[in-house]
Amino acid sequence: MYRQKRVLGVLLLLQSVALVGIGSRLLTGIDWDRVVTLADERAQTLPKHLEQQLEQAVVFAVLFLGPTILLLLAGLGFVLLRRRGWLLASVAQGAILLACLFSYPDPRPWFAYPLIAYCILMVLYLNSQGVRTVFRTRETPTSKGSGTAHGG
Repeated sequence: MYRQKRVLGVLLLLQSVALVGIGSRLLTGIDWDRVVTLADERAQTLPKHLEQQLEQAVVFAVLFLGPTILLLLAGLGFVLLRRRGWLLASVAQGAILLACLFSYPDPRPWFAYPLIAYCILMVLYLNSQGVRTVFRTRETPTSKGSGTAHGG
């Protein structure tokens, strides 16, 4: 029972680390010296390649910052064996899928397919019978049937 929660927590934390890694790779791939030089020269336009890199990094940060925070909270919730992380994890997966759809127009980002595939697998795992039984609330004795047949 506790093993399912910890595995799920580790998978969610791994996903949040991957999102942070993708974001940092996008930000470090930009030639910031050139951007500063062009800003100092008060250039009206940026080179097309540099403009696309900046746009992709900003869009990624805007779209994926919220879901990354949700994943981190949900993952820590599962690792610390609390029951409240399931909804956060589900919302985060949906938000990441939505963010992938919004960032999908041409040019397609290289990270979209792996993120979509991982989110689908996580949604399936979150809704698997083993995970659902861990989070199912315990039935009270009054909620179970009384054992008597009700005539009708």
